[in-house]
Amino acid sequence: GPVLESIVARVIRQVETTAEPVRLVGLSATLPNYADVATFLRVKPNRGMYFFDHSYRPVPLQMQYLGITERNAFRRFALQNEICYEKAVGQRKAGNQMLIFVHSRAETGKTAKALRDLAMEKDQLGLFVREGGATQEILREEVDTVKNADLKDVLKYGFAIHHAGMSRSDRELVEDLFADGHIGVLCCTATLAWGVNLPAHAVIIKGTQIYDPSKGRWAELSPIDVLQMLGRAGRPQYDNEGEGIIMTQHSELQYYLSLTNLQLPVESQMIKSLPDHLNAEVVLGTVQTIAEAVDWLSYTFLYVRMLKNPGTYGISDRAARDDPSLKARRTDLAHTAACMLERSHLVRYDRRSGSLQTTPLGRIASQYYISHSSMAMYSRHLRPNMADIDLLRLFSMSGEFAHITVREEEKLELGKLAMRVPIPVKESPSEPSAKVNILLQAYVSRLRLDGFALVSDMAFVQQSAARIMRAIFEIALRRGWSGLAKLTLDFANMVAYRIWRSQWPVRE
Repeated sequence: GPVLESIVARVIRQVETTAEPVRLVGLSATLPNYADVATFLRVKPNRGMYFFDHSYRPVPLQMQYLGITERNAFRRFALQNEICYEKAVGQRKAGNQMLIFVHSRAETGKTAKALRDLAMEKDQLGLFVREGGATQEILREEVDTVKNADLKDVLKYGFAIHHAGMSRSDRELVEDLFADGHIGVLCCTATLAWGVNLPAHAVIIKGTQIYDPSKGRWAELSPIDVLQMLGRAGRPQYDNEGEGIIMTQHSELQYYLSLTNLQLPVESQMIKSLPDHLNAEVVLGTVQTIAEAVDWLSYTFLYVRMLKNPGTYGISDRAARDDPSLKARRTDLAHTAACMLERSHLVRYDRRSGSLQTTPLGRIASQYYISHSSMAMYSRHLRPNMADIDLLRLFSMSGEFAHITVREEEKLELGKLAMRVPIPVKESPSEPSAKVNILLQAYVSRLRLDGFALVSDMAFVQQSAARIMRAIFEIALRRGWSGLAKLTLDFANMVAYRIWRSQWPVRE
């Protein structure tokens, strides 16, 4: 979101200053306040804006909202499984397939096994896979090729799971079997809704709370995720209607009723990362004073929404009346962001004249897409004589990995990996920073992970590692620290070629 805002604002300002036209085409899924996005893109409502409401949907959607009042976590989980099972039985009796969306990888396996156990207990397995049928034979043959233990456990009964932590071959197998109608109930995470076009007659969203590591608490699913999942209900070539079922806490029912009736507008998220985007503009030279920063903010979606909904952005009704263009609020935001960048040594900010000048650190942050908080930490903790252990420890504390958490089922495997990596890790494997450190070393060492739960996290760490090491290399270079510059360049190459410097280069 914020990146898109920043790019669009830059393009529109560039068009106005250079008079060279650039065409912007915006395409979005369900978006209640599409008119605000049109204003942000400078689109003329009567000529360039098109809106496709529910009437354009090829298959009408029948919605059900289930509010659960049970507080006890174990009883709530059991109750949700029983409801899912009842709905699944109803769909299977009608010959339909069903998607059940859950919100963690482990939950996919737990839910599929619970449904399988309920079917066994009630002697209704024949509803999911007909005894002696072709489907039963196909599933039994395919089970032997499956790598994921949970999938192997439930597949022959007509249930399956799908999430980003599974191997590609397992995911593709599940997608093919579901598309061919051999799987009756598929338990999956939201990645299936976004990345794979697999519609089913019915969709259940089992619970709406996910753990948000950046906030350290449970939070409601994003509206866009919910709408995307519900979008998988109904198969255009087979169904006259699709069924969407949202299972949530009783207190949240009104929220989801409002959401699916398109009453919840999309808000800007730019304030959280405003300093980083301002830094990019200062480095480019498109913003050189606070006055220009204030003007730049008027081109953002943040400004459009602040005018429409000032209360959400901390602006009182009186302030909005006294200052219709919200110049004071924009000045306050620009000044705060500039002060944060100055504290991180990314810009030089002259409060008297309002001028903003970039620094070598600011250029590095912009070039390598590093957050101002990470740059400030590197600047504080980097030493000219750092060893491998210290450098990896600093790398693993980067803000870029703030969302990485240690899942309960990963602790044992991380502990084993910590014993096999060449550079000692001081922290406990249950610490997120230790996990980042271990995964980077495991990637370079080409260690094979026992399960696939860590694969996507390792891919993320590896993707970020090269640019972070290059950024630290640039900092060391500008400070004249030859030892650290060589060490970071070595690490950047080790990550790129997956080979330790102590190993024979031909090994690659």
